[in-house]
Amino acid sequence: MAEQQYLHITLLQMRYFLEVASCGSFTKAAQLLYTTQPTLSKTISALEQTLDVQLFVRSKKHVILTEAGQHLYRRWSVILQDMEKSMDECRILQGGHNRYLAIGILDSQDGEKIAAPVLRRFLEQYPQTNISVSACEPQEIRKSLLENNLDLAITVLYDMEQLDSHPFDYVIMNECCHSVCMLKDNPLAEKEELTVPDLRDSLFVGISPLYTPSYCGMLEEMCGKYGFSPRFIRYAANALSQPYNLIGKNDIFICDRNYREYKNPSMPHLEFRPLVDTHSGVAVVWKRENAKKELQQFVKLIRN
Repeated sequence: MAEQQYLHITLLQMRYFLEVASCGSFTKAAQLLYTTQPTLSKTISALEQTLDVQLFVRSKKHVILTEAGQHLYRRWSVILQDMEKSMDECRILQGGHNRYLAIGILDSQDGEKIAAPVLRRFLEQYPQTNISVSACEPQEIRKSLLENNLDLAITVLYDMEQLDSHPFDYVIMNECCHSVCMLKDNPLAEKEELTVPDLRDSLFVGISPLYTPSYCGMLEEMCGKYGFSPRFIRYAANALSQPYNLIGKNDIFICDRNYREYKNPSMPHLEFRPLVDTHSGVAVVWKRENAKKELQQFVKLIRN
């Protein structure tokens, strides 16, 4: 094989391979990696094609490493650990700071309302810590945590409740009920607050399961408790696109008060109503094996 072919192997492919090998299942690994099973399978197949090596023996119920796959698993596990350690060391050296915390905030959340007050309090208590904050798409949150590009992330609570949280820990940052967003001429807008049964005849604008599988899972679970399934009229690519997909007077989507566009004055055609007896909020999530002192200080601040 030409040497330059190896340059096409990415850290993401290596991470995906190690997770599948560890789980012995594409379905389980896809849940942990916050991706879809078809995407994961295509990534592994592309890796095998690049290497010109079969890494797994596949069956309907599980996958087994080939001898070549076992060898690669042993070697790449060490390589990735060394790379993650070296990236941590680089962060420590950045700008001469000996303390560093990389934080991701879900791009659809109101960062100024949710995160900014906590970040200010943290810096008041630990002024020597250098903080880097990034807005992240939902599909990037878990990947960035797994690859140690983020130390912690501030994300929607249902994402942690719907998906297997291993290998993560999380703490709830705030709690609230869900909210229903709709056009002003929606009959539901006549009520001051709504219940889940009120949504039985509504048409839901979801978020594509390819990007945020936990969102549709949350809606299925919420409506299922009242004996019906949400009727999806269309899917948006992300949460920030949902308002533009409200077309008919019976169209709705579900968010909460932490949503970035919640009661946005620049969108006067939208109405928001609280969805009583529902549970939503914001969670701070981090990789369980991350023992960084600054991370533990931040978590302690949230818990207090």
